[in-house]
Amino acid sequence: MRTVIQFGPQHPVWIEPLRLKLSMNGEHIADAELEAGYCHRGIEKRFEWDYNKGAYLSERICGICTQHHSTCFCTAVESTIAGLELPRRAAVIRMIMLELERLHSHLLAIGLTLEAIGFENLFMHCFRVREMVLDVFERSTGNRVLHGINVVGGVLRDIGPEMAGEIGRFCDAIEKKCRDLEAMIVKSYTIRQRLIGTGVMSEQLAKDLCLVGPVARGSNVAYDVRSAAPYLLYKEIGFTPAVETGGDCWARSIVRVRELFESIEIIRKCLPLLDGAPAEIFAKPAKLPDGEGFARVEAPRGELFYYARGKKSKDLDRVKVRTSTYANGPGIVPLIKGARLADVGLITITFDPCIGCFDR
Repeated sequence: MRTVIQFGPQHPVWIEPLRLKLSMNGEHIADAELEAGYCHRGIEKRFEWDYNKGAYLSERICGICTQHHSTCFCTAVESTIAGLELPRRAAVIRMIMLELERLHSHLLAIGLTLEAIGFENLFMHCFRVREMVLDVFERSTGNRVLHGINVVGGVLRDIGPEMAGEIGRFCDAIEKKCRDLEAMIVKSYTIRQRLIGTGVMSEQLAKDLCLVGPVARGSNVAYDVRSAAPYLLYKEIGFTPAVETGGDCWARSIVRVRELFESIEIIRKCLPLLDGAPAEIFAKPAKLPDGEGFARVEAPRGELFYYARGKKSKDLDRVKVRTSTYANGPGIVPLIKGARLADVGLITITFDPCIGCFDR
C-alpha cells in the first residue's frame, strides 16, 4: 500500500518554498512530483523598462548570485549597442567580484549540506568563513549582498591599490581557512559515509537532462561556461573546470570545495591586471539598445543565460532569463525516486537550489 507525503512547501531543509509530492512504499520513494511557483514575481515582464535600471532589478532575482545576474544582464544589453566596448579595468573588476561571489555562494552551499546531515558546528564554521567574503564586499562596494556596481557599459566603483592589497591579503587568509575546512570534510568518516553513494546521477542522465554547474561536473560532465565560452578575461587568465566522477552527493559537494581554491587563484591573477589597466571603468553608450543580444555566464550554480531585445528606446522590448536552478530542477525527481525519505532533503540540498531563481 502506497502512502502520499507532502514534502514542503515549508520544510526546514529549504530556505525557500518548494513542494515535492512523494508516493511512498514504506521508507522508500516510489514516485515523486515537483511543484514550484510559490515565489513567482513576474520579473521578466518588469524588465521591459529603462535598461539602465535593469541591472539593479536583475540583482533581485537571486540574493546569492547578484553580481552574476547583473553582469549577465549588462553583457546581454551591451551586445545590442553598436560600438560599445567594455573598458578593460571594468572587465577585471567584474571578474574579481564574480569570483568573490562564487566563494560566498559555495561556502553557503557546503554549509547547508553539512547542516542537512546534522553537522551544526561545521555548518557554523562555513558561515564564519563566508563572513570574510561579505566583509570584503562591504569594503569594496559598500554592500554585503546587493552590490549595485554593474551598469550597462562598465562599473560604478573602482578597486584602487589599497583595496587591491586588501583583497590580496584576504585571499591568503581565506585560502588557509578553506584548506582547514577541506581537511575537516575529507577526513570525516561520518560525512563520507552519509554522502558517498547517496543520490547518484549518472553521466548519461546528466547529459540527457542538460544539467549544469557543480551538479553536472560532479557527474563527470566537464561543462563550465568560463572555459567552454569564455567571457570577460577568462580566456586570458586560463581556467580548468573541477570535475568529479562519482555523481553522488559527495561528488557534488567536493566539486564546490575544489572550486573555492580555483576562485581564489583567479582573483589573485586578476589583481596584477589592475596595475596596467587604464583608469576608465565606464564607457557611456552612444546609442540605445537595438536588435537582439544574449549572454552566458557561469554562476555558482551553473550556466546563467540572459536574452535581451532592444527597440531603439530606453525601454527594453523583451528580456528572457534562464537560471541554473531552472535548468537543474528536472534532475531532482529521478534522483529521489527509489531513495529513502531520510535522503530527500540531503539530495535536494546538494543541488544548491535557489527557488527565487527557479520561479523568477
